[in-house]
Amino acid sequence: MKFISAATLLLSLPAAAAFGTHAATFKLRSPSSALFVSPETFYRAVELAEGRHVATMNELDELATELEEFVGCKFEEDSGKEICDKEIQDRVDVAEILRLKIELQLRMDYLKNGNLFAADVIKEHDAEERRKCKEALKANRDKVDTGAGLGLW
Repeated sequence: MKFISAATLLLSLPAAAAFGTHAATFKLRSPSSALFVSPETFYRAVELAEGRHVATMNELDELATELEEFVGCKFEEDSGKEICDKEIQDRVDVAEILRLKIELQLRMDYLKNGNLFAADVIKEHDAEERRKCKEALKANRDKVDTGAGLGLW
């Protein structure tokens, strides 16, 4: 039976999940899973980071984790160490963008569903719009000449 220390467990959690306010489940991956990532996975991660498609928070988290756990270079492995290090840093940047998309989605959900300030602003705006509409209707009614035939014009 393997025992995992609390420190190892905390370090294995993605950064966004460690401080997030949402409940999420994470599965520990075996170290060998980081040795191979399909080209489709890399492509999907880049597409999502660029904003070309929409994904669930779980998919964003899984892709970010795969990018973070991948060891070494995939495309620049025959280049020098400096170029390989740049590929690694750029891959980590894509993972961070995916994590930021998760955080933004959580914040947008809160803004729409739980933010008191936003709810008050929308409520006040709607009341003001109704008031303006009622005033415009009343002004139009006052312009109608009731003595001219049918009163349509």
